[in-house]
Amino acid sequence: MLPWDYDAELTADRLTKIASLLAVGRRDAVERHDPSIGDNRWTLGVCAYSFARHRIAEAAGTAGFEWLSVVDSGARFVFKIGARPMRFWRGNPHHPGPRVSCPTPMEQLRLDFGAGDDRADVLFRIGVIEDDEGVFVQACFVALLNREPETVWPIPLDRVALPLVAVDHERSEGRELPPPSVGLHEDAVEAPHERQA
Repeated sequence: MLPWDYDAELTADRLTKIASLLAVGRRDAVERHDPSIGDNRWTLGVCAYSFARHRIAEAAGTAGFEWLSVVDSGARFVFKIGARPMRFWRGNPHHPGPRVSCPTPMEQLRLDFGAGDDRADVLFRIGVIEDDEGVFVQACFVALLNREPETVWPIPLDRVALPLVAVDHERSEGRELPPPSVGLHEDAVEAPHERQA
């Protein structure tokens, strides 16, 4: 199944926008990561999670993100796309750990009282894949049924448009360069009889 087969609110465009927020949060964490002052993989992960949460919370309800809201801003950060609660984590989307696949209290209520909603028993997550340096590589939509992935849909990277970041300082003025000299160098021009076969 595809995300929008579960709920029409889970469009490719919306998931792409969420993936771009996650990518920017992780990029910010990687840029600030400094092993010379004691940063390690754990601090990078904590910062990346915190920065991504901040990006989502900051975007929620703004122009272009009217469908996005934050339900729980705590450690088990939960946001909604339309009416569907979601969470994100870093790791293999095909093998979510028990903390990721366990429903939050709000999701548990939905499971308990979801009669009439044929997909109420499905949990939605976004798995973030990183490289060895902690750099964002891919995000995948994951639908969990009975705590196991039923659907893993890679959000296409070519659709993830990372927002431009404003630079706080002024750019230095450029300098004038002379026009380039175009042509063959004298040493490169050989007489036909001097060329070697």
